[in-house]
Amino acid sequence: GTLINTLTGHTSTVLSVAFSPDGNTLASGSYDDTVRLWDVATGTLINTLTGHTSTVLSIAFSPDGTTIVSVSQDDTVFLWDVATGTLINVPEPPDLAYSSVAFSPDGTTIATGSYDGTVGLWDVTTGTLINTLEHRDWVLSVTFSPDGTTIATGSLQEVFLWDVATGTLINTLEHPTLFNSVAFSPDGTTITTGSDDSIVRLWDVATATLINTLIGHTDSVLSVAFSPDGTTIATGSYDDTVVLWDVATGTLINTLTGHTGSVYSVAYSPDGNTIASGSSDGTVLLWRHTPSGGDALDVDGDGQVTVLDLAVVALFYGTQAPVGVSLPADVNADGVVNILDLTAVAQGIDAAGSSDGLSLEAVEEALEAAAELDRIAEAPTMFGNPVQHLRRITYYNITNALPDARHLGPNVSAVLKELLHLLTEMAEVPEATALLPNYPNPFNPETWIPYQLAEAADVSIVIYTADGQLVRRLELGHQPVGIYDSRSRAAYWDGRNSVGEPVASGVYFYTLIAGEFTASRKMLLRK
Repeated sequence: GTLINTLTGHTSTVLSVAFSPDGNTLASGSYDDTVRLWDVATGTLINTLTGHTSTVLSIAFSPDGTTIVSVSQDDTVFLWDVATGTLINVPEPPDLAYSSVAFSPDGTTIATGSYDGTVGLWDVTTGTLINTLEHRDWVLSVTFSPDGTTIATGSLQEVFLWDVATGTLINTLEHPTLFNSVAFSPDGTTITTGSDDSIVRLWDVATATLINTLIGHTDSVLSVAFSPDGTTIATGSYDDTVVLWDVATGTLINTLTGHTGSVYSVAYSPDGNTIASGSSDGTVLLWRHTPSGGDALDVDGDGQVTVLDLAVVALFYGTQAPVGVSLPADVNADGVVNILDLTAVAQGIDAAGSSDGLSLEAVEEALEAAAELDRIAEAPTMFGNPVQHLRRITYYNITNALPDARHLGPNVSAVLKELLHLLTEMAEVPEATALLPNYPNPFNPETWIPYQLAEAADVSIVIYTADGQLVRRLELGHQPVGIYDSRSRAAYWDGRNSVGEPVASGVYFYTLIAGEFTASRKMLLRK
């Protein structure tokens, strides 16, 4: 898998991504309370759907592609007209903290999972509740089988299989650790799950037995998706990677590195040629899916990804491929050799085991290799002296703005070093300081409180009862600029007060104090 495009525009974590049935449009839902629609071919923003007043946790297209359903922490389920971006009026559902949503394959039913432990089945046309399936605890993921007769729902350490027509429980998959995501194979015979122990599991639907365990992630697996042909699984994780797996053998095919934060959602395009991933870094990345072909990053064809490959890409930087001609240096096959190809190969070097990755030493070695090939003098002009210009470009638009820098002059070595230095340095610079929703929510007995800092600051988080009584103050010390959303970086609260006593169930408020910045949110402890 090679990086095709970076979609920027969300101002916070992207929690959900979904392709339209024709594969031309991608929808994404975010902590920034919006659903955004993107043109897959160009990466441009088509529309921003606003109306939710809190985090958009999950989205799905209707099978005919005319409608999108989205659920939010503001207790709403919205149906949107894709063509106009307007809300379709349906009766408002009860006030529940919805976590996940799915369309039935025939487009007549919507399934919603919620934190109160129920799964709701809704009639799309009337907006009325058809049935309620009772879980034992909050429901984190819902999905229909391809034939629409079964629904799989995941909650903590259980995945339930339900008969859609009758609402009866068919079977239970006993998950050994905390569960995050579930998906059916295209033929409906297999289920894959991702969980907090960093393991991806394959299950036989008919017998509810474990088939295989896929090991390779280094942190919680947050999202799982089958390819349309059922041969491959894509998974996203807190470890900031997307991993591709061979279903038949259970082996790891490829690790896609490019996000600078946790990968919360992955999806395949209907033709199986593209993978979309949404992350806490605020971006959606589009990847070309080539699991069974050769490694596109091996530009010089010597069987390994090294600085020589980076040198060849640098050599042809700015070159556009004539119609019908494929350039090996155009590793993402978008028709032009640009910054996306450079960074993909540099990250490939890192993934192959080099300690350099995006380091200046790797770039210098690549340029020396290019000079040894005695072709650097023939290379098209790449950059001039854009250092001051680059310093004004944020991480979120750097990949779109930098191709224009090739018109600015010949100082190849200095500018290429500056470019990759900036990409590394700016990888976790958010646009604004913000307090993000805690997870899980509701929780018992512990929770993580993520936040992001646009400026270095002394950070503390203060927790209050609903009537304003101080419960706990978490002093986090002086923190540098960055995104603190993973479990290893977010603030942690163990559900105890300042003297170590467990607090009671109820609503609590938490406030982030970072320098002169303050912001508050609500959370629920349920025992």
